[in-house]
Amino acid sequence: MRFPIPLLFLLILQACSQTDKPLFEELTSEQTGIAFVNTVVQDGDNNVLKYPYYFNGGGVAVGDLNNDGLADVYFTGNRVPNQLYLNRTIFQKEGGEAQLHFDDVTEKAGVGAAAGWKTGVTLADVNADGWLDIYVCRSAQSDSTLRRNLLYINNHADATGVPTFTERAAEFGIADDSYSTQAAFFDYDRDGDLDLFVLNHSLPQYAGFSKLLGTLKTEKSAHFGSKLYSNEGSPTAPRFVDVSATSGLINNALSFGLGIAVSDLNADGWPDLYISNDFNEEDYLLLNIPDAKPGEPHFRNVIKTATGHTSLYSMGSDVADINNDARPDIITLDMLPATNERIKLSSGDDNFDKYNQLLRAGFHPQTMRNMVQLSVGRGAKSVEPRGKSKEQTPLLHALSSTPLFSDIGQLSGVSNTDWSWSALLADYDGDGWKDLFVTNGYEKDYTNMQFLKYTVDERVKAQQGMQAASVDQILDKMPGIDVGGYLFRNNGDSSLTFRNITQHWGLTRAVKANGAAYADLDNDGDLDLLANVMNGPSVVYKNRSVEDHEAGFLTVDLAHDNPTRQLIGTKVWVYAGGRVQYEEFSPVRGFQSCSYGPLRFGMTGHATADSVRIVYPDNKTQLLVNVPVKQPLQPRYGQAVAGFVYPAEAPGPFTIAPVPGWVQTPVDTNDFKQQLLLPYQFSYSGPKLATGDVNGDGQADVYACGPKNQAGVLFLQQANGALTKVTVPAFEADKGSQDEAAAFFDADGDGDQDLYVVSGGYPFAAGDPLLQDRLYLNDGKGGFSKAPNALPVDNQAGSCVVPLDVDSDKDLDLFVGTRFVPGQYPRSERSFLLINSGKGPGGGPAFTKAPASALPLPSNGLVCDARAADLNKDGRPDLVVVGEWMAPMVLLNEGGRFADATKQWMPANQEGWWNCLTLADFDNDGDMDMVAGNYGLNSQFKASPARPVQLTYGDFDGDGRVDPFMTYFVQGKAYPYASRDEALGQVNFLKARFPDYTLYANATLSDLFTPDELIKGKELSAKTLQSTYYENRRGKFVAHPLPVEAQFAPVFALEPLDYDHDGDLDLLLGGNIAQARVRVGRSDASYVPLFDNQRGHFRFRANAGIRGDVRGLAQLNDSEVLVGVNGGSLLRVVLM
Repeated sequence: MRFPIPLLFLLILQACSQTDKPLFEELTSEQTGIAFVNTVVQDGDNNVLKYPYYFNGGGVAVGDLNNDGLADVYFTGNRVPNQLYLNRTIFQKEGGEAQLHFDDVTEKAGVGAAAGWKTGVTLADVNADGWLDIYVCRSAQSDSTLRRNLLYINNHADATGVPTFTERAAEFGIADDSYSTQAAFFDYDRDGDLDLFVLNHSLPQYAGFSKLLGTLKTEKSAHFGSKLYSNEGSPTAPRFVDVSATSGLINNALSFGLGIAVSDLNADGWPDLYISNDFNEEDYLLLNIPDAKPGEPHFRNVIKTATGHTSLYSMGSDVADINNDARPDIITLDMLPATNERIKLSSGDDNFDKYNQLLRAGFHPQTMRNMVQLSVGRGAKSVEPRGKSKEQTPLLHALSSTPLFSDIGQLSGVSNTDWSWSALLADYDGDGWKDLFVTNGYEKDYTNMQFLKYTVDERVKAQQGMQAASVDQILDKMPGIDVGGYLFRNNGDSSLTFRNITQHWGLTRAVKANGAAYADLDNDGDLDLLANVMNGPSVVYKNRSVEDHEAGFLTVDLAHDNPTRQLIGTKVWVYAGGRVQYEEFSPVRGFQSCSYGPLRFGMTGHATADSVRIVYPDNKTQLLVNVPVKQPLQPRYGQAVAGFVYPAEAPGPFTIAPVPGWVQTPVDTNDFKQQLLLPYQFSYSGPKLATGDVNGDGQADVYACGPKNQAGVLFLQQANGALTKVTVPAFEADKGSQDEAAAFFDADGDGDQDLYVVSGGYPFAAGDPLLQDRLYLNDGKGGFSKAPNALPVDNQAGSCVVPLDVDSDKDLDLFVGTRFVPGQYPRSERSFLLINSGKGPGGGPAFTKAPASALPLPSNGLVCDARAADLNKDGRPDLVVVGEWMAPMVLLNEGGRFADATKQWMPANQEGWWNCLTLADFDNDGDMDMVAGNYGLNSQFKASPARPVQLTYGDFDGDGRVDPFMTYFVQGKAYPYASRDEALGQVNFLKARFPDYTLYANATLSDLFTPDELIKGKELSAKTLQSTYYENRRGKFVAHPLPVEAQFAPVFALEPLDYDHDGDLDLLLGGNIAQARVRVGRSDASYVPLFDNQRGHFRFRANAGIRGDVRGLAQLNDSEVLVGVNGGSLLRVVLM
């Protein structure tokens, strides 16, 4: 069809104007009639210093309480009465825009609950009469009668449409008088009625750090722990019984429950629980045990197996499928700010010793930031090891029923939202992908470092008999947090990322909100938002995606034909356009709030859904096809059929068995005490693996590198494939050194495989003799002895070794990479070439150092790995070298010396934190391509040529120590990563320049140091952190980022192998960093992923499910790979 030019212009203009309109419109209380204000005022007796949850705020519940088809709203007030608003929206006869309006019917309905401190609110049809009831949690008060939770049973609506309620919690057995945050009704035992989980919290005296934490963690505390009430009556006549003691719940005095999510996390048809805990206690993932016998626990806490870490101060949470793979993912909120100023004002010193004390006491690793726990399957099948030993490595394999999660919050772009409360994942714009709404803010920031310094100063004054500030004066000094909420749009692609679209979508005013809920308030098909605001009018955000953006939604109204049926836990899959969307009806979401209503699926651009699968809590199911989108879907339960079987997850092509006989001894050291500002600890670097046939039987044998004070170990592979540990006295004699890398090669030309071992590590002094590399000669049968005087004295901290014939004299020379000078990071010494000189004075082999000019590597290169291959096909082996703060370097062999050809071979701006590489012909075109492992994209550090991460280092204060200051970009400007306490601990004169935290909060590196001081230092840069496939195109490497699953964590090991025998080399990755700075947190989202390769195009295939810091991968044969995990057993992976 052709349009006239003016008409076409008008159509384009109209489309642009629709796109530019905000998605949400904030409505005033005058427009809506909602005028609830949660007023909370401090005084000397009632304040946040005495009760840290003083400003946690109230909740909001949305649901149809009078069965008129419209969503009503109920707010809880901490110190003010709750309020109920009936939806009286006015609909236009001609299909015009509905006018939202609500009436306050609190008094008539009888649900004000003026007494006590109210927190969370939950809606459910508790007595199965077809009318929603209200359950209100209470806390704070010392009088237990004022803490009893309230159950308002719906007496149905009168002639005016107003429902009335009767409080009957004690009668039903659920007037819990603990300190309650929220509650959730769900059918945990699948007997057809609703049970109740009550989320409770402990008291301030148990919130801090003490030596008793380990003891308190294991002691039961019925008073502070959460509760599970089983409905032992019937659906219509419930009678709740407290079964907490035998249910498997974690009930101790350290439980500070702030968030609850109910979902079938492992797809077995049984509802599980995710509990967010504040302070020291980690979150709980309580997996429902389907075959639990009477008297046995119904839940098992699998948080340590299912996740690598959790949020530290976990608050609100939600569960939804963010990447449309039909698996539920988990988000938890914390307090990490988005701005540099707020980060600095909330950051003290990095207390690694305290962190380790908590780990030793049995606590799970935790970090202060939002987490997006992406469901990544269930890992590999574990099998018995070969041989007689049954030695197993703990926590390395997922249990068969336990889901695995990778925290990708930083990669997703949603990790930093400051002091956050509610997380609500839903499709707000109708594009078929779950977006994210976050409420934010705190009335008084008692964690502000400058405020804490002020309180300490005033306390010292009081102790010295001086006039000090009063409590009221201290409270007045306490700053607030006026950050406002966030809206993130799901980018809806393979990047797994969200975009902060808060302002563009209409949230232009910062409000301090706590509880929040979503509902289609005006029945136009999209989801509106409501939030309970601290000391201000509650907000209503009207979604205009249908009116202004022509969005389309499919509404699935489960309750329409099933008003008295228990529907919580119903699952719905919607298929359209080759994509699946998945939701589970679980109304309790976010923080202290409840969104009870029809499910909505974004269907913009689709007139029909290809099919809709519904599975009810009793496992009945129905499949509907060609479902129209424009009209609500009202499925009929009577048409469902029994016996739905949850499909078994397709297993990955792995089986795993630990290799008996050896476990790497965990290193017990703290590199941060040597150098305060290290990015992470370097002492935890093994075990690297080397393979070779040392006894000539045709089988690949293995050397596993040992840490300091544990010898490396040799495994001989038997004819049946079993690996047998061999004790080698020469290795034992050198166990004081730390093995960084090793390589088998024929050093002396006698036809067998000798062994070169690189010494290195951080827990040594520069020049320590234990840093000397070692050469062990093979007797031809797999027996090794140390070759004396074969190597020149180097005593440098090495990183890698590559055998290659540099000078074409038919024997093997060596490239040896060096990493750093211990205690002086990032200073390094030159890597070097060792030329095989033939026989030495004693008749053994002798190696001499080539001149430095033969190896054009930078003097400050922190080399991590290298590989040799004939890149330019001239018959001589060339080198590719990677390292930290450097670009991959291509060194072409010119006959005994190398020339730097990096500029000719490599694209620009490839400086990164490269850890490893491998060379192979991945695209099957006859030349060598490269894959290099980098730091990844799942961290606070983002690098690009325009905004690099930089390291400026030197001895700025003349104390003989290297001062490494890393800077990174935050919201467009480069700042030091170090907190004020860390910076002052490194450079003493900064104490005078920054006497308080406020001055430091916005300081750049040029504010820390004068130009004359900075000129003493050197600068390193990283411009990309992506792990990358470099395709060789006629002598030039072209960069292709590896799939996003390869960017979840730093990559330290790569193994190419054709596991599926299609002629293309596939790729296995290993990585993670557990020993990071406390604020950086663990990078542990990688579970040894496997990537299919088709002519250089990589696609994620499956995770092996191996946890921990993987540092070594070695192929044993066509189908088996050995995996070296730091501090664990060697694992044998069979790819099927």
